[in-house]
Amino acid sequence: MKAILLLFLPLFSFANYLSIGESGETLAPSSYRLGGSLQTLSAGKGGLNVGGFLDAGWRDDLSSRFLFGLGSVEFQMGASLKYVPFPDYAQQPAIGVRTTYWLTHTNDTNVSTIQIAPLVSKKIQIDKGNLTSYLALPINLVFVRDNNHTGTQFTMGAEYEHPNARDVFFAGELQLDLNKSESGISFFVSIPFDNASGFKKRAK
Repeated sequence: MKAILLLFLPLFSFANYLSIGESGETLAPSSYRLGGSLQTLSAGKGGLNVGGFLDAGWRDDLSSRFLFGLGSVEFQMGASLKYVPFPDYAQQPAIGVRTTYWLTHTNDTNVSTIQIAPLVSKKIQIDKGNLTSYLALPINLVFVRDNNHTGTQFTMGAEYEHPNARDVFFAGELQLDLNKSESGISFFVSIPFDNASGFKKRAK
């Protein structure tokens, strides 16, 4: 197992910093989801980042996420707004866009990034639960001292709900660098709750 991880380590880089980590599904208004993320880091040096996030539902087509992280990237913080005007319905996939602002600090350098990511997703039932796959094409406007630039990525991932753990969401994601950006792998887990009853199991 250790040998397999070492083989794939060069692919992993700043996975939390520019990750999507969610499908085109939105939370119901006044509902929330608290989660954590794990990512490996190389970019010429090994490392590990851990992070967390809080999702909030505002409307049937609008939700937000607050993100933070620590580790080899010394400090990461971000906030996103996801707008999905076309929901997942019948044969139609969910179609929307997520806009995120990131602030990171590493090696005594502050980096600000505005990410605009069109995304599509589709939920399917499998033998053991529900799987919601998603694709995104993030465009990253990066502002760093003496090196402002624009990067692009291709992102694919999936959210998973197991029938025996319906109060927990799992997700995994692969990012591929297309131009002046990052490649990486991220893993996420989250628990839903609301104002009325706090943490709870979702209805079957």
